[in-house]
Amino acid sequence: MKNQKIWYKLDAFAKTYSSIISEGRTTCFRLSVLLYEDIEVEILKKAAEDLQKKYPFYNSELKKGIFWNYLQQKNTPLQVVPEIAYPCTEIKKKNPLRILYYKKKISIEIAHFLTDGEGAAAFFRDLIEKYLDLKYFKSEEKLENKEIKHIEYTDLYTKHMRKVNKEKTVKRAFHLPLKILEKGQYHITTGEISVEDLKRESGKYNTTVGKYLLAVYFKVLLEKYSYAKKEIVIGVPVDLRRIFMEETYRNFFINITPSIDPSLGNFTLEEIIKYLDNYFKMKITQKEFYKSIYKAMNPIRNMMIKVVPYIIKRIFFPFIFDYYGERGYTTGFSNLGVFRLDEKYEECIKGLRFLPPPSKRCKVKAGVISDTEKAYVTFGNLTANHEIERDFFVYLRRRNIKSKVITNY
Repeated sequence: MKNQKIWYKLDAFAKTYSSIISEGRTTCFRLSVLLYEDIEVEILKKAAEDLQKKYPFYNSELKKGIFWNYLQQKNTPLQVVPEIAYPCTEIKKKNPLRILYYKKKISIEIAHFLTDGEGAAAFFRDLIEKYLDLKYFKSEEKLENKEIKHIEYTDLYTKHMRKVNKEKTVKRAFHLPLKILEKGQYHITTGEISVEDLKRESGKYNTTVGKYLLAVYFKVLLEKYSYAKKEIVIGVPVDLRRIFMEETYRNFFINITPSIDPSLGNFTLEEIIKYLDNYFKMKITQKEFYKSIYKAMNPIRNMMIKVVPYIIKRIFFPFIFDYYGERGYTTGFSNLGVFRLDEKYEECIKGLRFLPPPSKRCKVKAGVISDTEKAYVTFGNLTANHEIERDFFVYLRRRNIKSKVITNY
């Protein structure tokens, strides 16, 4: 029994994500923290080691089953390695969670078949605090490990699946007419923006900072692609933990899809914000998400698909994912909100980053994360055309919202 290997079934989204991995669609996203001093690798490894008891689910490798992939817990330590490649361009089935370091930066890259942004943020918060404890506060205190297993094992999609009418969404969205870069490249642009400036400007429209930034993104896309004959659709992940009052370290999110038709003419920012306010009120409810969950689970619950061997599923699942998902998106906008650390750690943090996974269909995506003073808006771009990012930050600058812009190209 000592050598018995612990394994986990995949949740609905994980089954799909693990079956569509490719160089242009790694399903891997990144969280980063910038510190004021160079990273001490041995301390980082010790911090990672201390986290393994709390997060055994994340220290797993992806295995092929007869009908579906599954996760098997590893006996080896969490991988801590130097950063040497473009972000989010590598994903190893043996190491779906990697801890990276480069000069003063710590990052985690994590496969979406393990967890979503909120799950990754919980792990990353513990990693940062443990590292800083060991480096500056000399704390050897072990992380609490109470009531962990029942939380992390829970597949909440299955728990909340109801047979209802399927959600209706845009089937074919407008896609950016841009040429993709060579394999292995992912261009990153981050703007560091004052939260106070954003609150001042969003307050003029009686909306939140997150919705204001999403509205600006819509505005930029609508102005640039006013000729588009299909709707511009932005996929926006919503954390369902707060909607259903649940806890899990696995995936538990759904993409909502606000959309605007450019053929209707010019939209003011005020009109876009008003639309988003109404859309969010209508869409972000338990009852609406029952429809979304049913739609998301429908392909994997199909009896014909269930009995097909995985080797065949692997061939056609990218097409299913495209049909049910990304074919209906122009781009993505992921907002993790305020990343909160204990007050004693805040003086050690210089900045944050949240980078969404690359996708050949959604060639440009945006990720937002904030601390108490700054919002960090990061664009991931699979093309050599950076006009969308430029127009976004220029639009803000014209409204006295300045950005410090950093790129990797």
